[in-house]
Amino acid sequence: MIDAALARTGLSRWVRSGRPRHAFVLTRTQISYVGPPAVKPARGAPAGPPLRLVSRPLPPDAFSSGPAGAPVTRASLHASVARFLAEAGGRVPSASLVVPDDFVRVLTVDVEDPEGRPKEVEDIVVWKFGKTFGEPVPPLRISWQTAGAGRNGTRVVALAVPEEAAASWEAPFEKAGVRIGAVETASLAVSTLAVPALSGGGFLVWSDDVSATTLFFAEGGLRFLRTREMADVEEGLQEVRLAASFVSTEDPALGGRCGAGPAGAGLVEAFRAFQTSEGGPAPAVLALPLLAPSARVAGATPGDEPALLAALGAMAGGE
Repeated sequence: MIDAALARTGLSRWVRSGRPRHAFVLTRTQISYVGPPAVKPARGAPAGPPLRLVSRPLPPDAFSSGPAGAPVTRASLHASVARFLAEAGGRVPSASLVVPDDFVRVLTVDVEDPEGRPKEVEDIVVWKFGKTFGEPVPPLRISWQTAGAGRNGTRVVALAVPEEAAASWEAPFEKAGVRIGAVETASLAVSTLAVPALSGGGFLVWSDDVSATTLFFAEGGLRFLRTREMADVEEGLQEVRLAASFVSTEDPALGGRCGAGPAGAGLVEAFRAFQTSEGGPAPAVLALPLLAPSARVAGATPGDEPALLAALGAMAGGE
């Protein structure tokens, strides 16, 4: 999670408290909203689903390439968001925003006593991301958290995005009176639902058309996170195998339970076939029946499930 208010002034932590009961999910081609019904049922009328989903396509020129290649919203997306909010109806004072995994850069680094030396973590992370983004380094919005024992100290997982890009994602909503309290990637949002469903740990794969993300959790805590762009499913599967090999070498206990989503994604099917051929456990499909079996959402179709899962995950633990 990249908390907007904190990260603008320095490093922030992934704190999941006080989440609003509204979430928007952006992809390169679509915007989705999940939240309470726009109108409360009349007194005595049967209650409908507690949540509703509204999705609309985005114009093809919604994003342009910004600092270090980060996607930046264009005027056409601003206009689309304004129309979308008017069509969706209802008051949305604040919301979480979920973006594709590859909108954000990720790195891991080992640090001695990061909790007691946060300034040192900041210096190391900023320097590392400087090498990733290249010179001159644009102003960055950065977030980090500890992720268990590393080879040389405590592992820290950090996320970063150019401030110009992150601010552009929030701007269309803020102009419409919606305060974006947190920006989160799709895989981290979904993992909020997936980890409890997998008894607190295991290996997760999340994919869209352009990227593959691998996450490892143990006892409910994140231990490893990596996102890589992929030209095709085979390249994505190779990235997943490399990540699994790296983590299982460090901690074989993490190689047991696994899940993959969204349902129907090419990488998910390839990962399932690979696991079966190698005699490993078949991944649980990260889908509504497993992650949110009691969810009742008006307006949702099967094609909306990835956005719906991301929104539900972003809203988990909310007000």
